[in-house]
Amino acid sequence: METRSDSPRWRIDFQCPRCAGALCLEETDRIFTCPWCRVKLCIGSRGPLECCIPPPAAAGDDILFVPYWRLKGMAFSCLPGGRIEAGAVDLSHIALDAPRLPWSLGIQPRLASLRFVSPAVGGTFFAPSITVAQALAGFEANMKKLGIPPWTAPALHRAWIGEQVSLLYYPLGRRNGRIVDLLQDRPLVPVARWEGLAAAVKQPESRVRFFAATCPDCGWDLEGERDTLVLTCRNCERAWRRLEEGLEDIPLAVIPDETTEEQTALPFWRIRASVEGIPLESLADYVRFCNLPRAVAPAMESLPLHFWVPAFKANAELYLRLIRRVTLFQWQGEFGRRPGSMRSHAVTLPAEEAAESLKTALADLAADKRILLPRLNEIGITMKEALLVYVLFRSRGGELVQPQIPLAIQRRALQYGLNI
Repeated sequence: METRSDSPRWRIDFQCPRCAGALCLEETDRIFTCPWCRVKLCIGSRGPLECCIPPPAAAGDDILFVPYWRLKGMAFSCLPGGRIEAGAVDLSHIALDAPRLPWSLGIQPRLASLRFVSPAVGGTFFAPSITVAQALAGFEANMKKLGIPPWTAPALHRAWIGEQVSLLYYPLGRRNGRIVDLLQDRPLVPVARWEGLAAAVKQPESRVRFFAATCPDCGWDLEGERDTLVLTCRNCERAWRRLEEGLEDIPLAVIPDETTEEQTALPFWRIRASVEGIPLESLADYVRFCNLPRAVAPAMESLPLHFWVPAFKANAELYLRLIRRVTLFQWQGEFGRRPGSMRSHAVTLPAEEAAESLKTALADLAADKRILLPRLNEIGITMKEALLVYVLFRSRGGELVQPQIPLAIQRRALQYGLNI
């Protein structure tokens, strides 16, 4: 993979919309408390977050901002022979059909201070002409040319999960008849060749929206990590999903564990899905599909199958292991109380993204992968419904233990912090 999942994040400089105080956030931050006015706000964006790298002060007025897609997430590759390779991906790819420009920015964005795109930013902005899917295909092709595994191997199926998608505008300029990289001060292409690209120009606009991180029901301050998708209210014990321009009430449940030990709640999406291409509607179908060492009781034929997918980003191998273990467990009991004041892990993966990993999960769960993997393209999976469920783990030293499944996770294996 291109970089590790713990690679440095972009940093964005901006002003608090309430008091105009200077702030600096990481690219994944969507909730912050202004240190100047003490107001807690959420950040929303209509579409991908758009940022630009400011050009040097001596760059002049003829500045051209070229768009690059930035994606950060997990990639799962189902390879011939039944192998499944997983890893973290952190990439940038040009969003224009401009082969003479660098296709990737490498580490350059991590060395610069970014700004939100707005009409106040001077220069010519070019609209993206390449979609995210095309950028991913281009990334695969370029990595294959460089001979970097696993991209060199023909994949039977590849899934990109949990992408943090942003649009970064990189500053170029015209100088002495050539298009110049203003940050590295090097020529790229002649102006005549650049003009032939005929890239569409766009008007920069402010896509970022700010709204209060308070409970719409009772007005209490909501709690959640800086990058969480779901915030909770300890006063009325409700959960709210963060959207582009506001908050939406979301149902949730808890698998109970009556114990006096310290507990931590890890969020999972319980997904009911329609699977086409293989019989997989009931719990009985699932037992047969996985060739589990248990008898198929008549009642299992009518019990619906639910996939259990982590609602948080984690190491790719751990992510697959959690799907396998919790889905195999198939909780059939009653749900307990709401999270309340318990320690809970941030929800960083939406249900729609979690559902995209189900085909890879099936390949991982299959009893005979050599038969299933070549048929992956014939299988279609559509999410019908999703419920956010907190699974309680007991805190024991450096581990989180779920005795009912049973399952143990090293604390350090979880990338993101806890909402305490």
